[in-house]
Amino acid sequence: MKKKIRLGVNIDHAATLRQVRGGTTPYPDILNIANLAIQGGAEQITIHLREDRRHIQTKDLVILAKKCSVPLNLEMASTDEMVRLARKYKPDWVCMVPEKRQELTTEGGLDVYKGLRKISLQVERLQMIGIEVSMFIEPNPIQIQASFDSGADAVELHTGKWVRLRGRARKYEWNRLINAAEMAHQLGMSVHAGHGLDYQTAKEIKKLPYLQEVNIGHSLICYSLEEGLCSSVRRMKSILR
Repeated sequence: MKKKIRLGVNIDHAATLRQVRGGTTPYPDILNIANLAIQGGAEQITIHLREDRRHIQTKDLVILAKKCSVPLNLEMASTDEMVRLARKYKPDWVCMVPEKRQELTTEGGLDVYKGLRKISLQVERLQMIGIEVSMFIEPNPIQIQASFDSGADAVELHTGKWVRLRGRARKYEWNRLINAAEMAHQLGMSVHAGHGLDYQTAKEIKKLPYLQEVNIGHSLICYSLEEGLCSSVRRMKSILR
């Protein structure tokens, strides 16, 4: 039996286009963007509500939490404010990610080991109302163990470094991803992956053992400018099969 990999589509950069003009335009409509992704085969919609609100806004979370017809995955920093918002609007999943104001995009994984005590309490607060929690981490055994110790349901392995590397360094990073996936699975956590994935690297990442879910955003929004969002998501789905 072939394994099935869920495709989560991150629609942050549709919101980026809207916010480029300071949020003064009502377009693109984020719910419509989500629905187009779902028509293409998205089994989850992913949004990152950043503290600086550079793309997704709280109003987007409110609308999608109410009207999204597939599970909603909220990426967020492990702060009290974000936990409060997640508990209020109840996405299906929360993925805890690192966050710096000056970064262009999420750089590296969350240091769960360093923040374990605080993160564990946050995980408990989210799970007690039915929200499942994943940790966006580097493929590092220390972070895998810390994620398990936090009570997280899943880890999302950061693929951004592997995507950029070439030659022996890329092979080494791939082996790190494999070892991390195997360790997470042995500990009973679900294995997810994401960051920097496109059509080509999706063909490769689907070979990762125990992989259950990928979250892909930037490349799909870029492809959609030429192909249309529904078509680009449909093509990504066919690749993951």
